[in-house]
Amino acid sequence: MTRAPSADFVMERLLQEATREFPGWAFERDHQGWTAIRDEIRVTRPSLAALRALLRVHRAMRRR
Repeated sequence: MTRAPSADFVMERLLQEATREFPGWAFERDHQGWTAIRDEIRVTRPSLAALRALLRVHRAMRRR
């Protein structure tokens, strides 16, 4: 029988994915949720998934 991974393990993997997907951005977690930081830009969302979705839109808009 296999065991489910711990929540900490899952969050660490998701954070690693976010770091690879958005090089140059730093990610922090606090009581407000997740914050992505790049230079003087700070973006906060309640979940890492919501933050990554917003950064994808931001990246797409910058490429136009």
